[in-house]
Parts: sequence; structure tokens; C-alpha cells
Amino acid sequence: MSKNQAVRTIKAELHKLNREIDWKIIKGIPYRSESLRHKFLTAQLARLTPKKSWFGMSLKFASMFMF
Repeated sequence: MSKNQAVRTIKAELHKLNREIDWKIIKGIPYRSESLRHKFLTAQLARLTPKKSWFGMSLKFASMFMF
């Protein structure tokens, strides 16, 4: 599985998990196991995707005006 496929799969699973957590909140059911899974998946996603720094984003913004 490529990195992009893994990121897409994790995002899709997070989306499903968020819907399930929302329903459990509405029904008043505990959602501890889902919250632990959510925490794990978000950590995996953060590890796979590069963090955008303020400096890098500002350089990209400044380069727009160069051309």
C-alpha cells in the first residue's frame, strides 16, 4: 500500500468513526473504545503527512508575488 493510499484509507476510516461517535453521543452511549481508535488513527495520519510550517507557507505566499 502506498503512502497516499494509506492516508486515504485512514481519512475514510476516521470519517466513519466520527459518524459512529456522533451517533453514540446523541444516544447517550459511552464511546471510549471509539475515542481510543480515533486517537490512534489521528496519530498515524500525523505521522504520514508532513507538517506544514509557518515559514514554508509564508515562502509559498511570497513566491506568488514574485512572478
